[in-house]
Amino acid sequence: MKFLQGTLFALAFLTLFAACKDDETPGGTDACTSDFNQSALFTNVADNLILPALRDFDTKLADLKSTHETFAAAPTNENLTVLRSALETAWISWQSAAQYSFGPAESVFLRNSVNNFPLDLEMTQTRVADKTYEFGNPEDYTYGFPALDYFFFGINGSKENVLDFYQNDDTAELYLDYGRELLFDLKTKSTYVLSTWESDYRTTFINNTGTAAGTSLSLIINSLNQNYEMIKREKLGVPVGVLTLGFANPDRVEAPYAGISARLTREAVTAAYNYYRGYGADIDGLGLDDFLREIDAQKEGQSLAALIDAQFKSAIESIDRLTDPLAAQIEDDNETVEAAYIEVTKNVVNLKTDMPSVLCVSITYIDNPSDSD
Repeated sequence: MKFLQGTLFALAFLTLFAACKDDETPGGTDACTSDFNQSALFTNVADNLILPALRDFDTKLADLKSTHETFAAAPTNENLTVLRSALETAWISWQSAAQYSFGPAESVFLRNSVNNFPLDLEMTQTRVADKTYEFGNPEDYTYGFPALDYFFFGINGSKENVLDFYQNDDTAELYLDYGRELLFDLKTKSTYVLSTWESDYRTTFINNTGTAAGTSLSLIINSLNQNYEMIKREKLGVPVGVLTLGFANPDRVEAPYAGISARLTREAVTAAYNYYRGYGADIDGLGLDDFLREIDAQKEGQSLAALIDAQFKSAIESIDRLTDPLAAQIEDDNETVEAAYIEVTKNVVNLKTDMPSVLCVSITYIDNPSDSD
């Protein structure tokens, strides 16, 4: 992570100051002393959002690992098709699990291990050739799903040439070995995170009430915001070019070889919306929106909870206009992609400044300089 720009540092300071004020929320009660049932909120988030997402992702990873072994043993067109489908399914599942990046997930850098993109292709090829199986650096862009995306959708120049590579190229076994080690690492970390949540972290999380840094309310708000800003920046802002003086970077989309970038973006924003409103396992349980309504939080004379909800819906509607492959749409219809970016961005102030302030929580993660856009 890079340091904040001056304006963002000032904004973070003001947010912290506002969160510590004793003033009552306009039109409602003081969130710092509210008797809102935080443990009930945390129980819903743990049982109906986090644990189901982690279990689903761990299962999808196991399927992906198995299909990789099958393909490695018999590189046929049928097995490649199944492997590609398993990768896409696991990548979609990850969009929900990605936002729960605190606690056990943070201790093993799960998010960075799974989905640091764009792939550093040259360095990845070097590591494959050198048989360098080290997957612990959070700043590394040579493994995870982006590497597998290249291995099974883009290697040898195109999707159509991938099978020929694994059937005939002398270096194919090196890529299969790298993929095998990579998936072993991901599955090990995923299983650790899930088992830790299931054994004791769930109870710790549910009982960790309050508003100070490190409490579960703080963890939820910070993880929601950090992941949401990554969606805005990495999935849309960088590829569409709003962060590079209008020069588009279609090659920097997520999943460029599989061509499912728009699908992943929609899944990610929908997951963030569900996280905010406590909706999971087909249950509309307690969420941050309920806390905001409990204290009657207002913004410019309107319900803050309603404003955030409406903007999430607007962002998803705009994302629904994106098409895959997203890289092609960026080249042919950049305005539609930029419009989606704008709609996603409109909720940043609501989520990152207004909501933490009225709920007496400080934003503690360090921003990327581009977050001022």
